[in-house]
Amino acid sequence: MKIQNGGGKKGASDENTDWGSIWIGSVVCFLTATQFSIYFSSLWPYLLQLDDSASESFFGVIAAVYSLGQAISSPIYGFWSNRINQTKFPTIVGITLTAIGNVIYILLPLNIINPKYMMMISRAVMGTGGGIIALLKTSAVTASTTKDRARAISLNTGAFSLGLTVGPALQIFFTPLSYPGIQLIGNIRLNLYSGPAISGLVANAICLALLHFVYTDSNVGLHKVAKMENESHERFFALPKFDWIAAAVCIFTRFAQMFVVTNLETIGSPLSMTMFAWDRETSVFYNSLMHGAFSIVGFIIYAANTIFNFGPRMNHRLSSIIGLLIIVAFHLLTYPWPFLSGKIKYQEETWINGTEPVGCRRSFDWCETTPPINVYVYMISYSLMVSTAFALISVSMNTVYSVIIGPRNQGTMQGILIFIGSCARLTGPILVSSLFVHSGIGIPWIIEMVIAGFGALLWVVFYRRLVPLKMEESLSAGDRYRNKHGMVYKF
Repeated sequence: MKIQNGGGKKGASDENTDWGSIWIGSVVCFLTATQFSIYFSSLWPYLLQLDDSASESFFGVIAAVYSLGQAISSPIYGFWSNRINQTKFPTIVGITLTAIGNVIYILLPLNIINPKYMMMISRAVMGTGGGIIALLKTSAVTASTTKDRARAISLNTGAFSLGLTVGPALQIFFTPLSYPGIQLIGNIRLNLYSGPAISGLVANAICLALLHFVYTDSNVGLHKVAKMENESHERFFALPKFDWIAAAVCIFTRFAQMFVVTNLETIGSPLSMTMFAWDRETSVFYNSLMHGAFSIVGFIIYAANTIFNFGPRMNHRLSSIIGLLIIVAFHLLTYPWPFLSGKIKYQEETWINGTEPVGCRRSFDWCETTPPINVYVYMISYSLMVSTAFALISVSMNTVYSVIIGPRNQGTMQGILIFIGSCARLTGPILVSSLFVHSGIGIPWIIEMVIAGFGALLWVVFYRRLVPLKMEESLSAGDRYRNKHGMVYKF
């Protein structure tokens, strides 16, 4: 989309995109996102290690509180940023909170309070810090000119999405440490469970250094209006209001994307340990391996889009639809259809020769009637299909959402987008982990297919409304539009 300058305006095209700020913001975005997802492969096994009476339902709560903290803090960060007209200081506060959450996680073995509650507090504090993602996404918009907007959004969104997918894969580097691992101070150890938190502290230090010493706020991408001799003329140059229905479609798509992906990450370890009879360390290793493949696919898509700048040539609406339909196809492939052969193995009632019981818990009645899904189909389809869908939606939906809103300060609207994604990550794990305990993956899979399918349908129905904001200078004489001053007619 190219916007021509009109009378009385100073366009963003008069300035250059601040790629330095965008790159630094993207690096911080990547490192922050990894700290949401790096724990997924080991969180459930670690919880069992600390408290073997912990249930999958309580694990769902632990997985969800991160998103509760993020859901509450994202709009606050956005409002705060708009009020002080900068993203730097609120972002530093968020990174500091994330570091505090990592410290609490490292201290879990000290049993200061019940470990499972301490783990929950740690994730909640990290989530409160993670709300800064909205600010980092906003910075990509405000620091880029119109012609570079799609590329800047792709870079920032790709960094965030890549962080979400790379995080669980990084766990594989800590797996060789095993448990209890290397003693550091007292009961504080470096092992496959504490490694993510310790690496998180290193990432926090890097982020704080970049923000304090290098990063600067930039507003070259904001719509600018020159001072009018008669202030009543400003109504003719104010930005038109954006299409809330089109924005709502993007917001729902964000909900669907994060609902499905977070559920798959959350339930990945319990599912694999139940369906495939993997022990804790095997589950951590193979789930990390899957996320590694997931990350590679995502990296290829994000890198190709950033380097070759496919944005202006892509049909982002069609890409979003395809991404949602791929999610539906994944669930169809991995659904435990009645015609599948085999039987899920139940756990032994006691440890045999010090060997950890593997398989389905004896309290899960559904294992008796549910056939196991094929381990290779699950691993390959997750690594290739879900990763492709996630990357397509991340790049295309965020691009469409940004241009729908237009060249205005997007802190609040990006905060709403992150808030809805956090709500999905909050409700999804609690709902799906509870359903998994009582009925397996059948019902969760159906719910996720319906949500993704409905999202694709919305894009088809409102296809013609999901377009860039029509600027005043692009309208013809006689056209009308609404802005904050009311209805305006083009002369």
